[in-house]
Amino acid sequence: MNVQVPKEKVQVRAHQLWEEAGRPAGCDLEHWLQAEKEFLLNSAAAAPLMEDVKQEFSGNEPGKKPAKKAKSENGAQKAPRKTSGRSKTK
Repeated sequence: MNVQVPKEKVQVRAHQLWEEAGRPAGCDLEHWLQAEKEFLLNSAAAAPLMEDVKQEFSGNEPGKKPAKKAKSENGAQKAPRKTSGRSKTK
């Protein structure tokens, strides 16, 4: 899996790690790599979850076909309902 880590976010996180460590000199690479690692781990952990979310919102379960659209009695697909066109803001 090829994940792009946003440089600006890594920079901000590395700075946070540096401050949390008491601002030590000469540890910039260590904090940078730690920040990158955190982003990569979060991305890797989120990837399988995103597939589940996509399936949930599409209404499909793995291995099942999508539901068919409703048809009218004569076999034609039903048109979407029309609205009055007026907004309901007060």
